[in-house]
Amino acid sequence: MTPMNKWASAALSALALVASVSFANAADVYEGDGSIKDEPGYETPYIGWTGFYIGGNIGGIFDETDGVDLFDDDAIFAGGIHLGYNKQLSDRFVVGLEGDVSFLDDDNTDYLSTVRARLGWSRGPMLAYITGGAAFFEFDDGVINDVDTGYVAGAGLEYKIKDNWSVGGEALYYGFEDSTGADPEFWTARARLTYHLGSRY
Repeated sequence: MTPMNKWASAALSALALVASVSFANAADVYEGDGSIKDEPGYETPYIGWTGFYIGGNIGGIFDETDGVDLFDDDAIFAGGIHLGYNKQLSDRFVVGLEGDVSFLDDDNTDYLSTVRARLGWSRGPMLAYITGGAAFFEFDDGVINDVDTGYVAGAGLEYKIKDNWSVGGEALYYGFEDSTGADPEFWTARARLTYHLGSRY
């Protein structure tokens, strides 16, 4: 297994681990299971998502482009930052806007960024969401230097672990129309760590 494939496998494993832990913990806290949370007089603490947030992410990118090898390898490492704003509309529904920029372990790529809307469903410390918007991808192989604009869509899961901190996982699919006719397509799987400014735990 190449180093890049190892990074990709690690990213997928982190995403699966975050999802399994988040669902298990949410079920324990908010469903009847005989725990202290089910005793008379216990009040479930309010956990809100409204506010600005900033964080970092790390994961893998997997090429699906037809006819060409877009990157140096089929799966490459990527890391970056994200920031955004959530608005809790009710106990269950959350909307938001997020932007991110990622830097890839690839000689031909300068950056990858997105601006996305998010629609989420919250259950206590857990927030599951779908997301979509515009994507920007700068490719430079020494001959062609081009910034492509395309779309991105995907889904994710976040879980508040303490106070204003959350961990999460996200999978996104990207599509572009390139001036060279290559039309890049790829997807990412990444783990996230986020600090929330002002949201109530």
